[in-house]
Amino acid sequence: MQSVSKIVAEFAARPWMAVPETDLGPAAQVPTMLTPEERLFYHWLGRRVQGEGATVDLGAYAGGSAARLLSGLAISGRRFHVHSYDRFRSSRALWARFMPDEPLPDADDADLLPVVRRHLAPWQKHVTLHVGDIGEKQWTGGPIEILSVDAAKGAVLADHIAEQFFPALVPGRSILVQQDYLMSVQPWLCAQMVRLRDGFLPLAHVPKVGLIFLAVAPVTEAALTAAKVGDLTDGKLMSRVREAAAWHDGMVPRAPFKAMLEQIKAHPGVRLGWQMRQARAPG
Repeated sequence: MQSVSKIVAEFAARPWMAVPETDLGPAAQVPTMLTPEERLFYHWLGRRVQGEGATVDLGAYAGGSAARLLSGLAISGRRFHVHSYDRFRSSRALWARFMPDEPLPDADDADLLPVVRRHLAPWQKHVTLHVGDIGEKQWTGGPIEILSVDAAKGAVLADHIAEQFFPALVPGRSILVQQDYLMSVQPWLCAQMVRLRDGFLPLAHVPKVGLIFLAVAPVTEAALTAAKVGDLTDGKLMSRVREAAAWHDGMVPRAPFKAMLEQIKAHPGVRLGWQMRQARAPG
């Protein structure tokens, strides 16, 4: 097992930036919301896997993140399997934006499963699709080596994800990708992680908004209770955002945290990302 200092140095060097896009094979053609750097990162992360735990992808949409993880895992030389979670439904607006080459469905809440299965067909024996509300799912699959979180769009769901998946992370080995960590409309993510900082070491910021962590200690029930964000007052949520800004000083600019504070002020009591996106009502 690599030492923590070697893992820190490895991620600081950003080796994923040297990965040619051609190395991704068919994964490069799978539609995704990921930025170009994130696409390379996911492939590289799969390639560096040690094979001592599952890979879990929370928030798959059309399979873009899963495909890039799988493309890397497939050339890692290790045994691998990806568990990909989503409702696998899409609005017409998102469909048209991210999958313009696919026939547009007639109505919103369209079924994405046939599209996702086609996208992931090259690795179909190595992927399990978990369909439905992640807030109702439980993890019983043993240790997790890679956990990608792109589904914590609300504070209560963020608590559920942490409770179900974080205890399966292996100290000194497991990588947690918080895909939306610096999004101004999801301030509960940094508020949660800053209270779990004894168990996680920040490794890298992958623009635009992702932050990568190494698990360094077991995530206990007591730690999860102390880190809960679903019932925080606005004041306590803002206090934790400020804590997180200080925690990440030197790795992340202060601007994203300032934007989070502004969103909390503009949307008191709101704990869902899509609601925070809405303009503040007059008066």
